[in-house]
Amino acid sequence: MGISIQILGLLLVLSEILLRRLIVGKGGQEIYDTVGKKFHLWGRTILILIGLFFLFFVLDLTYELAFKRFILILLAVIYAFEAFIGWMYIKSSKAFLVPILLLLIATIYCYNFVF
Repeated sequence: MGISIQILGLLLVLSEILLRRLIVGKGGQEIYDTVGKKFHLWGRTILILIGLFFLFFVLDLTYELAFKRFILILLAVIYAFEAFIGWMYIKSSKAFLVPILLLLIATIYCYNFVF
């Protein structure tokens, strides 16, 4: 499981760049250009803090299956939040499809290589 998580991170970053170029294009509107900027930053910060709290204080890190499930659930929650915010504040764009596709890529990768 060691290097597969790092490869997952690299895969998600490269996939996001490619998908954003294909779906949104170069001149597409970002969430940071809308009024939802503050809600997006606060929501994402809260989700990451809750994830870190569970990672360090609730999960038993010696139980590998629990850690793998935690990674999948955390990715699902964060990407679902990203898609919802994109759908809510950028109505004219299909940018909300990027986090949904990234979640699909992450799930398939995790089931094939991490588990």
